[in-house]
Amino acid sequence: MTRRLFALPSALAATALLGAALVLAGASSASAHDALESSTPAAGEVVTADPTVVSLTYSDELITLGGDTSAFAIQVTDASGAFHENGCVVVDGTVASTGVALGDPGTYTATWQVVSSDGHPTSGSYTFEYQPVDTGNSLPGMAAAPACGAQWAGSPKEDSAPAPEATPEPSMTTMSEAPVPALTATADPAGDGEQGDDASRIGVAIAVSIAGLALIVTVIVLTVRRIRRDPFEKPQAPKGDDGDSEQ
Repeated sequence: MTRRLFALPSALAATALLGAALVLAGASSASAHDALESSTPAAGEVVTADPTVVSLTYSDELITLGGDTSAFAIQVTDASGAFHENGCVVVDGTVASTGVALGDPGTYTATWQVVSSDGHPTSGSYTFEYQPVDTGNSLPGMAAAPACGAQWAGSPKEDSAPAPEATPEPSMTTMSEAPVPALTATADPAGDGEQGDDASRIGVAIAVSIAGLALIVTVIVLTVRRIRRDPFEKPQAPKGDDGDSEQ
């Protein structure tokens, strides 16, 4: 009887311990989140060309509510902390991805947060190296993480600064229609007096010349007439004189 009394508490204690172990095992299994199985670029990989996309693959399907990915995030930063992702996360089954535009060569860090199949968020990060052959296409990162649809490191340059307004070139029509300043003559009293004297002198000289020319013409005409007369012709006596002689 005494042995049975001692054996009963021992059996109860063993059962309680076994139940607690099963509960802990179940809780541990339920709390196991989806793990990151692979990535592109891979952790520690050296890439020589901009991948344009960072893709992460997990151990189970990720959960999105009606396609809402607001609880998801993938950020890609350079050594200075500038952001090079576009802010949009695309979820397709076990894969989450985002667009990127890398800048200068160096170490880049991919930091992620997703909602695993158990409904709980999980996060992590890894690094990879970017050593491009051509550094002429390096793009500066953003000072803050961009929102989906906003300007980001890969946005066209036209979006970052407004285009300067074109300055219209002057046309010939515009130049011909421009008002021409009127020229105002300034009176010069001394000059006007001198010009008046010169005009008077010129007028007198012209008049004298005309008179002289007329006199010369008259003399020439009279001389020509006299020469044309018969030099042996006697001059006729006046009629009054003839009457007197006859008487």
